[in-house]
Amino acid sequence: MRIRYQPQRKQSGFTLVELLVVIAIIGVLVGLLLPAVQAAREAARRMQCSNNLKQIGLALHNYHDRSRIFPMGIFGMFMHSWQLAILPEVEQGNVVDKVIMGVNFGISGSGAPEGPNRLLLDRWTPSFNWCPSSAANRLMVRDTPAPLVKFAASSYNGIAGASTSPTVFTDPTGGGRCVTGGQGYACANGVLVPNRAVRIGDITDGTTNQLLVGECSAWGKTTAGAQVEIRGSAEWGCWIGSGANAGPPEAGGTYRWNASPWARNVTTIRYGVNMKTQLTGAGGNHRDGTNNSIHSEHPGGAQAARADGSVHFLAESIDILVLRNVCIRDEGAVIPGDAF
Repeated sequence: MRIRYQPQRKQSGFTLVELLVVIAIIGVLVGLLLPAVQAAREAARRMQCSNNLKQIGLALHNYHDRSRIFPMGIFGMFMHSWQLAILPEVEQGNVVDKVIMGVNFGISGSGAPEGPNRLLLDRWTPSFNWCPSSAANRLMVRDTPAPLVKFAASSYNGIAGASTSPTVFTDPTGGGRCVTGGQGYACANGVLVPNRAVRIGDITDGTTNQLLVGECSAWGKTTAGAQVEIRGSAEWGCWIGSGANAGPPEAGGTYRWNASPWARNVTTIRYGVNMKTQLTGAGGNHRDGTNNSIHSEHPGGAQAARADGSVHFLAESIDILVLRNVCIRDEGAVIPGDAF
């Protein structure tokens, strides 16, 4: 009997070294691609944020076309902000029709669960009011005083004006429209001014050189580096006004501008773009302060809507004096084309 020997077949497969090499190559490729993917996602979020501001700017212009004035930045003490005023211009008139005017938007009155404006306060905010890059809370919850109430926040702040510098509270025009108080510097030389209406004709610097609304969408930080909420809508939501029933520097009301008035949803620009450090009291860069900075979580700057309806990205490197000039409606300075 003849015995036949079958040749051994070589088993196919990867060796351990080959497998480790492949895994290393995949890791390198993922490491190279991930920043590009993240950058693409941020570009899409930034574009959506720009579209939001464009819609807000258009709504403000529609309001002006209908009323011949821009809305007041805030109206009345703890009552309504410009964000409530423009809702009819973005097909949300049915919501405004249900709002009881003349009632404040704080806890007492309409803020309570049984209050007349609960629909607007609790859980509801239009999508254009929110920057998709923001990691801050879309709903703010107040549990004191009881009962618990939720308030819709916003990523955007109205521009009421600007002071001479971060350390000088006067109006650069000499118009006497600024005042210093316990919550920072408050000015009325912009467009969305507390308790005062402004027309396009009042913007003598030209609508291209004037900011209407800027981002206020990122978390802030304390001087110790801890995360903290500094947005102008953070405590009582985006529908409420400030703690004064006059326009700065007028005294007016229990909470005078030269005392300790809270300013919500409008700001007097005092600091540079993306200055996120919380400065309480007269520093003013906090959720109740009059000097919320323009800030975002977009790398390198934040976006703002101009009075001509356009939206532009403001770099962190923008000169503070240029930023000041474009927040004042009649400052008269010549702004270089590459500076803003």
